[in-house]
Amino acid sequence: MATVNIRRDVTDPFYRYKMERLQSKVEGKGNGIKTVIVNLSSVAQSLARPPSYVIKYFGFELGAQTNIAPTDDRWIINGAHEASKLQDYLDGFISKFVLCKKCKNPETDVQIKNNDITLDCKAC
Repeated sequence: MATVNIRRDVTDPFYRYKMERLQSKVEGKGNGIKTVIVNLSSVAQSLARPPSYVIKYFGFELGAQTNIAPTDDRWIINGAHEASKLQDYLDGFISKFVLCKKCKNPETDVQIKNNDITLDCKAC
């Protein structure tokens, strides 16, 4: 599997925080076309977030219906979407919900209190 830095603006080949590149495949044709993200579970594990958060973010950004609780680990987005475009949207998710705003480190935990989402950085 090809790995990329979690922060794609960092070009250091020895950067500590890496994840797999998103892999997707388009299935079906016509009205039943859908995109299956093959390795979303391992990517989400690298980000320390549930895969349902990532797929839901894709649904909002793409304006497409997604399944947020598959039984067979097949994460599906309705419509045909390229892996490179999904990788760009994943970068948006990472900057909003993974990276610390102060130190840009991905070692954060999401905390939800009173409908407010906060990031608790383990490095700061």
